[in-house]
Amino acid sequence: MKRTFLLTLPLFLMASQNSTLDKIDALENEIQLLKKEVKENSTTIESSLPIMEKIETKSILDKVNFSPELMLRFDKLKYDNKSIKGEDTRIYGNPNYQPDGTYQRRDEFSKDFAIATSIRFRLNMSVDLGDVKFYGRMLYMNSSQANERLCILSRDIKSGTSGSAFDVDRAYIDYALNSASNYPFTLSFGILPTTGGTPMQYGQNKQRNSLFPALVFDMNTYGIIATQKLAKNTYARVILAKPYTLRPNFYPYQCNRENIDNANILGLYSDTKFNFLGKSLLSFGVNILNDFKAHPYLGPDVSSNDAQILGDMMTFGVGIDIEKFIDTPTTLFLHSALSNPHGNGKSDDYKITQQTTGLTDKGTVGFTEADYASGEMLKSDGYSIYLGTKYDINAAFNIGAEYNYGSKYWFSATQGAEDMYNKLAIRGQAFEVYGVWKYHKYLSAKLGLMQMKEEYTGSGWHFGEPAKKDAQQDIAYLTLEARF
Repeated sequence: MKRTFLLTLPLFLMASQNSTLDKIDALENEIQLLKKEVKENSTTIESSLPIMEKIETKSILDKVNFSPELMLRFDKLKYDNKSIKGEDTRIYGNPNYQPDGTYQRRDEFSKDFAIATSIRFRLNMSVDLGDVKFYGRMLYMNSSQANERLCILSRDIKSGTSGSAFDVDRAYIDYALNSASNYPFTLSFGILPTTGGTPMQYGQNKQRNSLFPALVFDMNTYGIIATQKLAKNTYARVILAKPYTLRPNFYPYQCNRENIDNANILGLYSDTKFNFLGKSLLSFGVNILNDFKAHPYLGPDVSSNDAQILGDMMTFGVGIDIEKFIDTPTTLFLHSALSNPHGNGKSDDYKITQQTTGLTDKGTVGFTEADYASGEMLKSDGYSIYLGTKYDINAAFNIGAEYNYGSKYWFSATQGAEDMYNKLAIRGQAFEVYGVWKYHKYLSAKLGLMQMKEEYTGSGWHFGEPAKKDAQQDIAYLTLEARF
């Protein structure tokens, strides 16, 4: 038996070796096949990636909603500047005026402007991807004021550079972190929706475009907004942002604005909807412009070289808007705000200090010899009220009236206001009446009259000691607008 086993053992070993070799060969063949499949699959994936990206891009583009707006506007303005206390800045060398060949540069004059025309195009964009939403807006503006600028701060009718401009004034993401919750938290970032706030939308005959009340905060910004829903119709918002000013060509009329050079924004706001004599919105807000640096638009002959960081400016506000007042087609609103400056001791200076040459001691062109054009941050609180009403005669016609008042030291953070004349910045009174005719689903016309009475200098400025002023602007305007 042993002998038999020993004789057959080599045969068994040879058979086992052959079987093992066959298995190794089979495994090598399988490995080669797997390598080939992996290579083929990789090639397929790489070749399909552009197709997949195209399909995904097309899928996103299919979700983009475009909404264009086009507005043609005509303005007729007359300005009468009777006096500014302490103002005696003169222009020399013209014998057609005073016997000594001089005349007042900043007061004691009237101007009757030719009809100004402007056209504005906006392209609104939105994408809804569930928890993530995108909003954008491109803006184009062209104005005839390249030749005759509507600026009231000088006796002369000033000329400017090219009147057209193009920019993107909104591009932001809304991300709902917990959209399934009854109290979602939304994070927004990008170029933010911080212009066109309530109640300015009533005069524009549209929905509000900003999350914030216009009297407190109406600026172009980029940064972050955090929104927390507190109840069914109640929201709290925090904004951290940087403000900026669109180029002057976007605002043919610049006199009540400053161009922002530096600031940090910290704001806390809340609003709630409820039934009170109608469909009501109550809004609160506090806004801080930290390290605020800006220079007033004083014409092409004055630069921003004399602008400094003058400190911080705080603005507090509260307002209520009531639609369908006591079940009638009437809208009422009332807003109020307080500006609270905190200077750091530094000052801006746009005075003329060398009368014979018209230059400041730094060699830059000056604005006036009067004191209101220089100084530290405003040293006193200012306040403003803004109220108005709109009545819908029928689906096609509505009329409205608005009034606002700003005190001697009032400062409004409204450098980005969509209103051409930025009436909310005035230190004085502004009256406006208008009528809107919606003659087509997408087309409307608006005819309005506005009167602005300046009681102090420096409307829209954050520095200097305001001087008593007696001036009046009378404006008639007509707009033709299409919205799709």
